[in-house]
Amino acid sequence: MMEKLYLIARIADTRVALRSRAIHSVVTVGTPVEVPAAPPHVAGLFALRSRVFTLIDPHVVVGLPSVVVAAGQRVIVVDVADHGYALLADEIEDVCFIEAAETRITGKLLPGWARVAEAMIEHDGATLLVVDPSHFITLPVAKAA
Repeated sequence: MMEKLYLIARIADTRVALRSRAIHSVVTVGTPVEVPAAPPHVAGLFALRSRVFTLIDPHVVVGLPSVVVAAGQRVIVVDVADHGYALLADEIEDVCFIEAAETRITGKLLPGWARVAEAMIEHDGATLLVVDPSHFITLPVAKAA
C-alpha cells in the first residue's frame, strides 16, 4: 500500500508527484549559507537537527532561472547516496494515496523535465509528472567542444 503514497507538490512551477519512499521529510529552511564555486543548481547549505543539507534549486535543473531562497521556505528532504539534500518547493500540496497506475510519459517534455520525470499519474482530474528527487541532484557534465 505504501507504494501508492505520494507527496504532491509544485516544483519549478509544475505540479509533480514524488513517491513517498524517496522522501525523508518536509521542513522549513533557515537562512542558507552560500557555497562559493558551487554548480548553479546548488542554492546553498543549511543545518537542521545537527545535520547539514545541500539545498537544490529545481528551477535551474529544469532550465528556468534560479529563485531566491527565503528563510521559512518549505523544502523536501531526501537522502541520495547517504548524503542529505533538500529540494526547494514552490508549494507542498498534500500527501495522499493515488490508486491510479503510473503510465509512461506521452508527449514531449522540455529537456530538463525529461531528465527528472519518470512517469505520469492521474490524480483528482489532473495529470502529474512523477519525478525522482535523485535526478535533481547530479546534473550531466557538458562535453568540451
